[in-house]
Amino acid sequence: MEILFLGTAASEGYPNPFCSCENCQKAREEGKKSIRLRSSVLIDDNLLIDFGPDIVASANRFGKDLTKVKHILITHGHSDHLFIKNLDYRNPVFSGTFDQLDHVDLIVPNKLGSIIKERTELHKISLMSVEPFITLHINGYIVYTLKANHTSEYGETPLNFLIEKDNDWLLYGVDTGIFLPETIEFIKEKLNGKIINKVILDATMGINKKYQFHMDFEEVISTKDFFEKMGIIDNNSKVIATHFSHLHNPIHSELEKLYSTKGIITAFDGLKIK
Repeated sequence: MEILFLGTAASEGYPNPFCSCENCQKAREEGKKSIRLRSSVLIDDNLLIDFGPDIVASANRFGKDLTKVKHILITHGHSDHLFIKNLDYRNPVFSGTFDQLDHVDLIVPNKLGSIIKERTELHKISLMSVEPFITLHINGYIVYTLKANHTSEYGETPLNFLIEKDNDWLLYGVDTGIFLPETIEFIKEKLNGKIINKVILDATMGINKKYQFHMDFEEVISTKDFFEKMGIIDNNSKVIATHFSHLHNPIHSELEKLYSTKGIITAFDGLKIK
């Protein structure tokens, strides 16, 4: 699996255009990797995780044609992860090549499907509302839905994902606090002794800022260490931190120094992981 980070910021972007704090000012000065759009990843050009308000900007920024996307996985209904209006841009009114578009599977947490149906028409989209801890087989991928330790917008159960393709395993753990015991147990069961090759972790809260439903720097490190002890990952596994808030995280160059000492990759918009 090839993973492209389309966005790596928390809800307000980084820098926040309405903020002149030290981190935002430094990010504007440093530019490049310190300029972050809202969080989303694209896998193999055909599987998209989260569909927030920056998806048009990020796709254009990296020259990506999202007509190839066949599956969209939504973690939860917060607006930085699901901007429902995006779905309209696939419709005949906006797409001049609608007839050529592939059918898309839109997989969302329970209770979120009914909200989407109320707010837009779904053309060439199959909507599936799912519970945590189920297994989906989609176009060569096996997707295991995980229960995230996070809050909801519409009463849905927020999700993370364990994805396998051709014995390549990815754990997507963004917008979650410390992993729930039942989630760890489910991951161990599905791995059945195998190792996760790539782990993407929520790092919203940054330096010395605790919050139950996101992780900070220390919790990212402790999660990596715990996964190693549990045999979920090994020394060859890539662990990547993402979803940074400007309120709690320094600019990219400083973050990179911090995380690299712990063997963790600091994500940036445009980062590709194979």
